[in-house]
Amino acid sequence: MTDFYAWTAALSERGTLPEVFRYAFFVRGLLAVLLLAPLLGGISHLVVARRMSFFSAALGHAALTGLTIGLLLGEPLNGAYGGIFGFCSLAALAMVYIKRHSALPSDTLIGVFLSVTLGLGICLLVAVTKRFNIHQVEAVMFGSLLTVTDTDLLLLLVLGLTLVTVLAVIYNALLLDSLDHTTGRAAGVRSEFIDYLFVMLLTAAIIVSIKIIGALLIEAMVVVPAAAARNLARTTRSYLALSIVAALAAGIGGLFLSTRFLVPTGGAVVLVLSSLFFVTLVGGWMRSLIAK
Repeated sequence: MTDFYAWTAALSERGTLPEVFRYAFFVRGLLAVLLLAPLLGGISHLVVARRMSFFSAALGHAALTGLTIGLLLGEPLNGAYGGIFGFCSLAALAMVYIKRHSALPSDTLIGVFLSVTLGLGICLLVAVTKRFNIHQVEAVMFGSLLTVTDTDLLLLLVLGLTLVTVLAVIYNALLLDSLDHTTGRAAGVRSEFIDYLFVMLLTAAIIVSIKIIGALLIEAMVVVPAAAARNLARTTRSYLALSIVAALAAGIGGLFLSTRFLVPTGGAVVLVLSSLFFVTLVGGWMRSLIAK
């Protein structure tokens, strides 16, 4: 990777690429976005179809709590994946189990888990800041290019390929179960298995996105691409394609924006993504008016 960074820096010095390509951290961030955006954009429409937007927010807060647990157990700040994955997995599986075995509305149960993880995370954060500067932890909360490493890129690539492969195998069953549980069961779809499997895939996708998007902003990246795409899409295929395009455009645009104005990467990505949503919303309205 060192040779690749040197090559992009040389192209930047010759004026072939923008000046920001001189910096290895920017190139790493761009590669991370190019790996992340198709994954998050592709999973986004399934999150919306399964009404799991609030669930994603709870997992984001759980990731922050998992980070603090990992740090307290001695994991490095830039690689506390054990604490994050362990706590998020337990929280995700517990939410699904209780949702399937409780009469309470799912949003109420998720709200309870969100409150618990947020309260626990805040308390543990106080203990963590005795060992780490709070600004170092803020990078995980809001996203930062500076924290992305070559190891993170490798992890993104491996997990991304794994998630895409699994999703490709179960996609039809997952989509059918998302749209209509009764029809899915009639077609032989194992709804409970699909439910647990999907939340684990979503958990993995969120965990590998934390460093770029941030724990407190990750919900937007798994919800808004589908919302923006839905304003224009007419078929399921176009819905999926536009979700991925929206995530890519927001990721790349937010990356350049955060570098230009020195703002958190996650916040910049979410701002670009939100702008895309309103643009597509107006575009959908205009198309409807023209069609009439």
